[in-house]
Amino acid sequence: MVCSHSARNVVVSMVLGVLCLTGCLKPQGGGGGTGGSVNAPTAGSKGEASPASTKPATANADDVKTAKSRLDALGSRTKYTPKAGDLLTEIVIQDGSNLTADDLALFSKLSDLEKLQIFNCRTLNDEMAAKLGDLNGLTSLALTNSVINDATVEMIVKSFPNLTDLDLSSNTNMTNGVVKIVSELGKLQRLTLVQNQVNDIGAQRLSKLQELRSLDLRGNMEAGDMALEVVAELPKLTGFKHRSTAVTDSGLEYLSRNQTLDSLLMQDFAVTDQSGPHLAKLGKLTQLEVFRCQGFGTEGVLALKGMRLTRLTLRDLPNTDDRAMEVFDDLPQLRRLYLHEITSVGDSGLKHLAALRSLELLDIWTVPQMTDVTADVIATLPNLKELSIRATGVTDATIDKLLAIPSLQSLTFKENGSVTAEGLKKLATRKWSK
Repeated sequence: MVCSHSARNVVVSMVLGVLCLTGCLKPQGGGGGTGGSVNAPTAGSKGEASPASTKPATANADDVKTAKSRLDALGSRTKYTPKAGDLLTEIVIQDGSNLTADDLALFSKLSDLEKLQIFNCRTLNDEMAAKLGDLNGLTSLALTNSVINDATVEMIVKSFPNLTDLDLSSNTNMTNGVVKIVSELGKLQRLTLVQNQVNDIGAQRLSKLQELRSLDLRGNMEAGDMALEVVAELPKLTGFKHRSTAVTDSGLEYLSRNQTLDSLLMQDFAVTDQSGPHLAKLGKLTQLEVFRCQGFGTEGVLALKGMRLTRLTLRDLPNTDDRAMEVFDDLPQLRRLYLHEITSVGDSGLKHLAALRSLELLDIWTVPQMTDVTADVIATLPNLKELSIRATGVTDATIDKLLAIPSLQSLTFKENGSVTAEGLKKLATRKWSK
């Protein structure tokens, strides 16, 4: 079983390809619906391997050798550690579509495994997942985008009591009852349940997870204000991501009671400007993303003044205008700023970027009213290292200004319709250090 135009445009594309090879700013997750801009610290990112363990191997050496050979055959999106020797402690498979039941049976023999992450395995079912039950040393597990249901979650809780990191995203056969089951994992520090069936009633069980540091509930559209009331009381929570139209100003008022939260992504919330002061009460918050919260406008943004934010994403907020940008006058610690799909803001608002003297990264995308005037402001930022300007109204005149920024190490500059191919050629001559 297998788990399942013109010539000018051509010139512009070629030049941009050269430019990106010399050091484009990597695509940022700010507001992209994935929440990448507000990630809490994790114990090993997806697709990344942690430092090799020094403990002695207990698994059969032939099984380890066979497993490594199979993992190599799965391609570059599969990682494991260590690469050498008989010890195998971590496996990360980003694309599990080619996994078979035999593969899972083989993995079950790897008694030294501490981390197993299998993403996007559409035909992984309860029977196949049950083969993993002997891996009682696991502390990190991901089984996503599969057809497992609550029975597998029960197996996980019974077999892996030491889990600190669990990702069960996009398993749409699971019910709201999985939260009750998962709540028995008393050591859990990181829980990711993106695009599942969790609602306000199920979310009440989260209160048992007293060690939880990071929680991702994006796409559980029926988890609203009552869920945030529970989340607010988690004593060690530092990172929270949620996407739901069921969250209102009342939910943010509940959440404002939390004094441990460092990172928050709020997407599609049905909130208004009244939530601005609620956010301002989050005394430990340093990273904030507000994405497509249609009722959150200028007054809500201005309420963020004086916060300790080091990273801020404002995306697709149609009720913000130039005056909202005055918030930058009182965010002295801000180092990373993402302004995405802010279509009602222009140069008169963006002039307030000049106050961000600590800014190291600036990402501006789909801000069509921005012109070369704002480039003059950007050029004055003394610590700017990474810059992305996409889909704005700037012209070739901006290019010389950007090239003159002494601190700049990385630049992404594309989709700016008034920029010519000749202008882009200037950028292609610059060698970036990052």
